[in-house]
Amino acid sequence: MKTHKASNSNKSSNGRRIEKRGMKRKALERCSRLKSSKDFLEVKGIIEQDSNEDSMLQLPGIPLAPSSQNMNPGVTFVLEKASLVPAYVGKKYQILNPEIHGDFLRKKNMDPYKYRPDIVHEALLQIMDTRLCMAGRLQPVYVKTDQGVLIKVEPHARIPESLDKFCAMMSQLLQKLRIKAKGRRDTLLRVVQNPLSQHLPSNSVKLGLSVSSQKEVQLREYVNAVSNNANLVFVVGAMAHGKIDSEYVDDFISEETVKPNVDCLVSVGIRREALASVVAQYPQILRLPLKAKMSSQQYLFSLKLKMDPEGRLHE
Repeated sequence: MKTHKASNSNKSSNGRRIEKRGMKRKALERCSRLKSSKDFLEVKGIIEQDSNEDSMLQLPGIPLAPSSQNMNPGVTFVLEKASLVPAYVGKKYQILNPEIHGDFLRKKNMDPYKYRPDIVHEALLQIMDTRLCMAGRLQPVYVKTDQGVLIKVEPHARIPESLDKFCAMMSQLLQKLRIKAKGRRDTLLRVVQNPLSQHLPSNSVKLGLSVSSQKEVQLREYVNAVSNNANLVFVVGAMAHGKIDSEYVDDFISEETVKPNVDCLVSVGIRREALASVVAQYPQILRLPLKAKMSSQQYLFSLKLKMDPEGRLHE
């Protein structure tokens, strides 16, 4: 009799467990359906908006290459000679930043102008904020440091807005060789093997953007002339001064609208080779305002620059 009652109680408890599991499964399925359908609609809306050529909003910086609904080539950015130099400071490895490690650099007789992690940080923030990224057209961004380390940044990676957090993340990356997403196995950033050319699409056109190039073009018209099924690779210098590697670049071009600003800066006494390439290139390419960028670099050039209503700079 007791055995019969015990078996009945076990059956009832098992039944309640099964019922609870079923309720939990239904609740989770409902939430997952709502979330997935919402994400699907959002993604579908983005794709439909980008595939409709009549209603497409043009990107103020890099223009989208003309493409049909069946062909959507990607866009890759390469940031050359990025200043991400780790050093053992304060009992831990840190990325050298002149705003924080000014005394350390002076004691070591190191030029503070060469250590500018803020340039590549700002560039990555602007790239990840473009409509190319939101539309799924952005391919992995490659960062090549001035020490030759090649870093692959996935398009869905979140770049910290704080420069300090960004430097801490890059310091961790250079030590562990990869950064993974929390709670998932996805690798967001990783150190990959050189050469860079083996990571670029085979059917790509590699364009170097340089203010010193004699070939001045209107970027939108130049890109529109590229084949529809070609992937665009834009190579940009992420250093304070210097030239980018030309071994794998197909063509070096300069944006016509950027050139007058460069001449303006040179006319007030800034040497062309000392002019930060990001100042001259990113305003038109990545929607970075020239005025905002100059305000962050005035302490390096020891200049007080003003901009008139027509966009010209004056000392």
